[in-house]
Amino acid sequence: MMIIRRVASLRQPLLRGVQVRCQGSAALNNEAPSKSTQPKPIHHMQSATIASTPRCDASAMALKRDSGDYYFEEHSEALVSAFNVCDDMQESEKRVTATARDMNLIEAALAVQDESYDKILILMRHGEAKHNLFERQYAQKHGSSFEQANEDENYPVDPMLTGKGCGTMLNVSNRTATFFNKETGLLPDLFVVSPLRRAIQSALISFPHDAPLTSLSGTPWVCHPACMEQANGNKSEFVSSPELLEETFPGINYELFNQSLMRGDVYNSNEKVPLFESKIDLMNRTDAFLEWIKERDERVVVVSSHATWLQSLCAFSLKYEDSDSKNLEMFKKGEMRSVGIKFS
Repeated sequence: MMIIRRVASLRQPLLRGVQVRCQGSAALNNEAPSKSTQPKPIHHMQSATIASTPRCDASAMALKRDSGDYYFEEHSEALVSAFNVCDDMQESEKRVTATARDMNLIEAALAVQDESYDKILILMRHGEAKHNLFERQYAQKHGSSFEQANEDENYPVDPMLTGKGCGTMLNVSNRTATFFNKETGLLPDLFVVSPLRRAIQSALISFPHDAPLTSLSGTPWVCHPACMEQANGNKSEFVSSPELLEETFPGINYELFNQSLMRGDVYNSNEKVPLFESKIDLMNRTDAFLEWIKERDERVVVVSSHATWLQSLCAFSLKYEDSDSKNLEMFKKGEMRSVGIKFS
């Protein structure tokens, strides 16, 4: 039985497992400020703990998804159920907790000046990738499930974006050009990307003026293995080698990825064998990533990842102050969300 290696120390930039997906709020879809344009400070709020976190009722929750994500619904429901189980299992464990607040990009720009927020996270899911298209076409042709499509020898491994996916991210780049600049004050201090190529490509298309090697700002880009999609036996999650990634996307720091490969923390890498990661391991990974972010000096952090990983980060690792928050919803392909957080 395969067991995802656990991280011995959260201080090291380690992996607790391997991957994720989600759907969410209105950062790019709704830049209009809410009733109060000034973001609400959160430093006065009671720090969240595992024991006091309200339970999520998956049966009463309308989990949204976009076209082509039909098979993620049951995974999403199971993940929400796992949140509650993990709460029971980890009540006595010491975890980093962070209170979070959804905000649009206008509010995020204002939050840069608000010291009550420790970090401003810009979370994004990749655009449509070639495996999404392959699965859709395979189902139309054969009338079969995506699991059967995954067994086809032509199924894309670590795929890049489709033309549609590139177009989606180009639309995002128009928004980032408007809101991420010196005039607004909302400038990324750090870019963190999953090692899977579709996530890296999406971030580079979305922030062309901050691309490594060509940007005058010199903003660091880090490839973090903890941001990978949940290992689910899908060949699209087989990660490429650091050498291929560096050749395809030069200028990104792959040191953490290399270290994880050397420790054997990253599965779905060298041996193309379907591996499965438990949802508990996934939640441990997003917790570890949150601790890694806490130790960093950068304040405005852009994270390009995947649906299940983003859902675990937003619905489990972060504790939202607003009960009406969309943190339990899956990210649509190419969706971006901004979140202000305060560590306890």
